[in-house]
Amino acid sequence: MNDFIFKAESEDTQDLATSKSHKKWRILVVDDDDSVHQVTKLVLTDAEIENRQLEIISVYSMEEAKEKLLKDNDFCMAFVDVVMETDHAGLELVQWIREELKNQDIRLVLRTGQAGSAPEAKVIKDYDINDYKNKTELTAIKLKTLLYSALRAYRDIRTIEKHKHSLEKIIDASAHFLQCDTVNQFALYHH
Repeated sequence: MNDFIFKAESEDTQDLATSKSHKKWRILVVDDDDSVHQVTKLVLTDAEIENRQLEIISVYSMEEAKEKLLKDNDFCMAFVDVVMETDHAGLELVQWIREELKNQDIRLVLRTGQAGSAPEAKVIKDYDINDYKNKTELTAIKLKTLLYSALRAYRDIRTIEKHKHSLEKIIDASAHFLQCDTVNQFALYHH
């Protein structure tokens, strides 16, 4: 009977795991009002979730947000103002993120100071968002609660994706293993 010997986990792998735990949660704030950016950063500045701090990136229009996301799509959450360069720029951005950019992972929270221009019931029904808030109802504690729940949802989505990818690899390897006549043939295939 052949004994399988597995290589021990190297210190480099352990260092990589440690450095990844210090990665920040990246939040995109899309709003044409600079005071909204300032207040958001002020309220969330000390937030830490699962030993990870936040990195808050500000953009001031739908077009600037699109440019940013095309270059850097590694955000876990976005706060998006509904009314910017047009009355529905935020809605158009959300639709673009989901349909054109094909990013289903990012948690999208619409914020508005003019609820009448985009009624909540219609927006929730018609757009793939994760929450919709009137800016006046977002107290500091409600903003933090919203942040924590959205980031936890993002974390869970990413975990599921990683497990799905791992299972796909196992299924692929199993199919190849069944096609091999010997363990050596299998080892050569995966080397």
